[in-house]
Amino acid sequence: MNLKMTSRTLSPVLFLVFAVSAAADPIELPARKPGYWEIVMTHKENAPPMTLHACIDAATDKAMMDAGTDAMQSMCSERQVKREGDAYVWDSTCTMESMKTTSHVVITGDFQSAYQMTISGEISGLGVPQKIVTTQKAKWLSDACPAGVKAGDLQMPGGLTVNASDMIKSLGVAKTPWRP
Repeated sequence: MNLKMTSRTLSPVLFLVFAVSAAADPIELPARKPGYWEIVMTHKENAPPMTLHACIDAATDKAMMDAGTDAMQSMCSERQVKREGDAYVWDSTCTMESMKTTSHVVITGDFQSAYQMTISGEISGLGVPQKIVTTQKAKWLSDACPAGVKAGDLQMPGGLTVNASDMIKSLGVAKTPWRP
């Protein structure tokens, strides 16, 4: 699988990971606790869950937030982020190349041991428009990442590891250089 194919295949997933990792405007999400995180993504009721593992340190988390904020500012014509009790609620309309997303996101959790995102909306521009309902449940696993896994690594299903820095650069979502 070449990088172009990987980027195209992973773009919708990573678009959600990076864009949702950043709250634009004056409301900011808390930083995630550094360490090794498990993120289980469920798409629609009949699709099997997809489990990612992410090695996060403070600099990587900030860089992903910055890239997400930059992406939001450049790709989202409409965005509203607000706090409703313990939840962060985000409504947006974004465009990435030919893909357009309209989404409603609700994020809850303490970002130290766990957080959850529920994303509903529509994706168009990749063939037939699709209604989406995605749930991401993340839980902190440990202070240390496994041997050979460095900060910024996203371990995807099937043994594929993608470094956030490389993906940010290949997708062109960062206005500023990667700052690990």
